[in-house]
Amino acid sequence: MIRKIAKITLIAVLSLVALVVIIISRLFSVKIFDSIVQTQHMKRLDEMYSDSLYVEINDEQFVDFDLYDPNIKLNDIQILASHNSYKGMSTSLGRLFVGLGDSFDEARALKYSYQSITDQLKLGIRSMEFDLRKRKDSFMLTHVPLVDNSSVAPNFALALEEIRLYSEHNPVHIPIIILMEVKTDWMILDHALQNIETEELLQLDALIKEKLGDHLFQPADLMVDDLTVQETITTLGWPSIEEMLGKVIIVLHPNNYNDRYLALDPTMESQAMFIGSYADDLNHDYTSFIVHNNVDVESIASLIEQGYIVRTRIDDSLAFDQNRYMAALASGAQILTSDFTSGRKDLNEADMIDLGGYMIIRFNP
Repeated sequence: MIRKIAKITLIAVLSLVALVVIIISRLFSVKIFDSIVQTQHMKRLDEMYSDSLYVEINDEQFVDFDLYDPNIKLNDIQILASHNSYKGMSTSLGRLFVGLGDSFDEARALKYSYQSITDQLKLGIRSMEFDLRKRKDSFMLTHVPLVDNSSVAPNFALALEEIRLYSEHNPVHIPIIILMEVKTDWMILDHALQNIETEELLQLDALIKEKLGDHLFQPADLMVDDLTVQETITTLGWPSIEEMLGKVIIVLHPNNYNDRYLALDPTMESQAMFIGSYADDLNHDYTSFIVHNNVDVESIASLIEQGYIVRTRIDDSLAFDQNRYMAALASGAQILTSDFTSGRKDLNEADMIDLGGYMIIRFNP
């Protein structure tokens, strides 16, 4: 009897282990599949751009102003931005675990996905948000490891190449602004994820410069004479849209990496990325882009008056609110992030928003 019970127990334990292995393998396979798809996508882009019939995207269709008006500066326009712009559709299995571990409301909020970076840019999206992690020797774009790890651009190096290709073949596009959040949460779900320290930040900077080349607009390109980034924008202002056509700006989302990234070069003359700030933390030489997700019209207007570029959220957790949309538009925030843009792959056209008929508008003529 004891031997029989032991045998049954062993079978049960082995079956459970086998089930866990199958589940984890299934979840990890998403990343492998997405990487293959991304590589194929890049090959198709090369073919598309090398085709003599390729037609350049005209950004005049997305704006209500003259692109070549020297009086319109970068902080004078509003841009509709996509949120978690790299995200692919999560698996039902992954959402089940999120529901069991957190809540099923949170799990349902993960059920969305985006078109490719190129397709979003072709539709007029000029600002995106990336979540960056270091996995083994590569930088990856992943929302939540294992349980929500599908991505339309998992390899960040290839994502940068995709942006550069678009910029090369559409050289007069409105500047593309990427808000990039470095993440190290939920590392327990993927043993290959690594902490991001000073050495990794140096690698990241080098990668961005290598892949974007002359298309990258760096803090050093903004600063004039001996002025800091903050002093330049608050006294001389931002460059005009005409001067910024064809450029890509990457902003480090404010977090505990700010000081470490600044320490790479306190003058900001060599960094690839601008450093983002929160509205209650402006006393830095690098202050330029402000993340202000709460739609406080008066607070945002005050920041804009000082010369800063502000990013706010039109909506939150896949819940659209018309009053919040109108307040965000009225606030004058230059980067308006939403989960309801045309960049979404799974959204009906009737549920997509724009900025009064445009993707990019001038809000302060």
